[in-house]
Amino acid sequence: MTISAISSSSSGPAATAASTASRIQQLQKQIQDAGNELKQVASSDTDAETKQRQTQLLQAKIQMLQAQIEALQNQQAQEAQKSAQRAAGQQGAEAVQRRSGGSLGALVDEYA
Repeated sequence: MTISAISSSSSGPAATAASTASRIQQLQKQIQDAGNELKQVASSDTDAETKQRQTQLLQAKIQMLQAQIEALQNQQAQEAQKSAQRAAGQQGAEAVQRRSGGSLGALVDEYA
């Protein structure tokens, strides 16, 4: 049973998004593997106490992996929101610049 931590490195928003999506896929694969392990435990010849312990550990692992996926999805949503805000801010600044003819003096005159 392997448990891996969330790690992130970024060299730009697109790279971060791709890295996050890849990490989510890895975690989903680990959940699938843990589910298969649960099936194996259920059909194994081990005693009931051992089965119960193994089942609890695997269920805890699945919950932890799901929590990591949720955290990554939240991170993706926040990054998308920030990116949208930056784009909206950039568009607003460009609109003001177009209205003012691109000069600060014209902008001051417009609002004076």
